[in-house]
Parts: sequence; structure tokens; C-alpha cells
Amino acid sequence: MGHKVKDMTSEEIIDESSVVKEVAEAKKELEEEIKEVEEEVANEKKEKKAAKKKSNKPVRSKKYLAAYTLIDQEKFYPLADGIDKAIETSITKFDTTVEVHANLSISGIRGTITLPAGAPKEKRIAVADEKSVDEIVANVKAGKIDFDVLLATPAVMPKLAAAAKILGPKGLMPSPKSGTVVEDTKTAVEEIKSGKVEYKEDDQKNIHLAIAKASFGKEKIMENLLAFIKILPKNKVSALYLTTSMGPSVKLEIPK
Repeated sequence: MGHKVKDMTSEEIIDESSVVKEVAEAKKELEEEIKEVEEEVANEKKEKKAAKKKSNKPVRSKKYLAAYTLIDQEKFYPLADGIDKAIETSITKFDTTVEVHANLSISGIRGTITLPAGAPKEKRIAVADEKSVDEIVANVKAGKIDFDVLLATPAVMPKLAAAAKILGPKGLMPSPKSGTVVEDTKTAVEEIKSGKVEYKEDDQKNIHLAIAKASFGKEKIMENLLAFIKILPKNKVSALYLTTSMGPSVKLEIPK
């Protein structure tokens, strides 16, 4: 045995430290290759995500783009001129809805307003009282919701709670803050029919409200617009816009 070891050349002798070094280098190369593959996969995911986000961006129609060019994007239009420009740039064939959008510097703003020239859409109203509440709850649970506004007397609110998970997300759950929990439901129905609507600020501190139809005419649109502006907190309005259904927005001067 000793003779065999003695006859081996230096090239045939296995150096343990060299083997360890080679294994370490091979491991390092493998780790670098894995890292490169992971980076390529991550970049590919980012590119796909960016492409998907870009593809989801709404594509504007030729009519919209043509109407957009008629509005001076650097200008803040006086209210009367803003109404004219919004109607001029309407792109729908039907009687378009005129909407106002206000951005505020404070949050938590909500309430009701009576539009003097009437609301742009007639609301379907349901009244939940001692006689009707059980039927309304049963219909809601069955998916039958044939109303836009639900009024309720305070006494039946505990029963309506059974349908709160359905009504709440749809913005139909009666609430004292929105003026839909009242003792005198008859008067409340008359007020809604005469133009009373609810407004509520969203998470971005914006209030969006449909205030008229184009067919109302400029004078009535102005009446409703002024009524809306009147309920906004003074000196808390950051921006004010007027638009029509699917049409471009018009920046308005903020009344002092």
C-alpha cells in the first residue's frame, strides 16, 4: 500500500482544498445564474403589468377628442359660459345629463339639496313602514330591488338591518344623515319628487352630482348649479367642473 502511494505522481494526488474551492466557485456561478433568471422573470412581469395597465386606459372616441379641442384647457370659464361650453361639447344623441363635480379641501361633506328647477331623473321611491317593511326586506333578499330611494320610519330600522349588507353597498340603506329616515314619509316623498337629492363626498374629496338635463335650458341649469354651489363650504372648494354625459369637462371659475 505504501509503495503504491509512493509511485503516484503529483497530478494524481487529490487536493481537498482545490475541490472545495471548485465546488464553491460552481455554487457561486449557479447562484448568479439563478439570480439572472429571477431578474428576467421579474422584468417580464413588470412589462406585462405595464402593458396591461396601458391597454386598460380608456380609448377616447373621435367625437370626444373633437369636442375636447373646443375647450380651452387653461381657462376657468364663468358659470354662464361654462354651461354654454358644456352643452356645446355634448357628444350624445340623447338628452344628455349635466353634471357638476367639485373637489374640496376638507372631507366628510354630505347632505341633501333641493334643486329648484327639478332633478334630472325621476326617482323610484319605496317606503318602509310597519305595513311594508317585511315585504321589502324579503324582496331585497330575493334580489328584487325596484327603487332608487328607500325611505323608512325610525321604528322599522331594526327590521331593515337584516337587509343592510345588501342595501348598504348599493347606497340604498336609509340613514338620518341622508334624510331618508323620517317620521313623515309622505312629505319626504313629495320633497324628493320636487327635486330633493342627496350628495356625498367620496374618498378623494370629490362631490359628483347630476343637476339637470340639457333640455332644461340654460336658465334652469344655472338655477340648479347656483343652488349646488351655495351648499359648498365657503373657501373650501379647490376645483369646480361642469360636464355632460360622456363629454369633456369644463373648468369653472369658483364663485367668491
